[in-house]
Amino acid sequence: MAFAQLRTDNLPAFAERLSAFAQELTADGVEGYDNLALAAESLEQATAKDRDQLSTWLMAAYRDTASNEAFTLLYELNHEAITRLIYHHLRRSFYAHAVDVGDVLQEVFFNIYRYPFKFKPERAAAFRNWTHSIVRNTVLKHSRRTHRDRIMPLATAGVEEDDHPVLEPADINGRTPLEETANREAADDLAAAWQLYLHFYLHAYKCLTPREKRALFLVEVEAKPYREASEALDIRVENLKMLIFRARRKIFTIMKRKFSAGQSHVDRATLTGGKI
Repeated sequence: MAFAQLRTDNLPAFAERLSAFAQELTADGVEGYDNLALAAESLEQATAKDRDQLSTWLMAAYRDTASNEAFTLLYELNHEAITRLIYHHLRRSFYAHAVDVGDVLQEVFFNIYRYPFKFKPERAAAFRNWTHSIVRNTVLKHSRRTHRDRIMPLATAGVEEDDHPVLEPADINGRTPLEETANREAADDLAAAWQLYLHFYLHAYKCLTPREKRALFLVEVEAKPYREASEALDIRVENLKMLIFRARRKIFTIMKRKFSAGQSHVDRATLTGGKI
């Protein structure tokens, strides 16, 4: 299953933004991403392998520059196919109906956003392969959480795929132009809010200690049980739980302060007619 599928009507606008991003990197003196401009020029003729390569380049650019535009382009290029991949993994779960696909998708990109240093662009399909692992672990984590560890294996030997019902996203065909416009505007607003949330989270995450970051990565991304994670950190399970609690509380406190400051800015702008 290849990632990076865009609707044809969105390609020109996406290619224009990709080209502008490539020019921005060049202007900032960032080397090694000249291929982004070439990819923008040939995007409409790109094969699945070409788009896999583009995703890998964008992820590498985000890792190296922490650019929100790189992450936004990466999200737009891949979120639909990653959603399908989540459904693909959930079809193996007996309790798939109880797992919210949207929550899984959000956490997958959340982990991509906050752990770019884990990414290694060693081959064209590096992003696809890396994200497959994140999706698999995230689905497993949500299944465990939802069903109290009562989960069937995501890959059962000797069982044919046709033996399981296939879960697919709801059919969006048949919508009126007004509904399509409303849905598109709502999606744009949601994406903007999500980007703001990620920005604040990354700021808070950078305030954690290396030990706290490692603990969160083991438990939340690699979906390791507390016992395995505690062994990797060479601490007791009780101490790991306290470490995770303190890290999450620290993130919550910092984000709450950032959101409050942002809301105060908006309130002042409203009272002064946009003049601060």
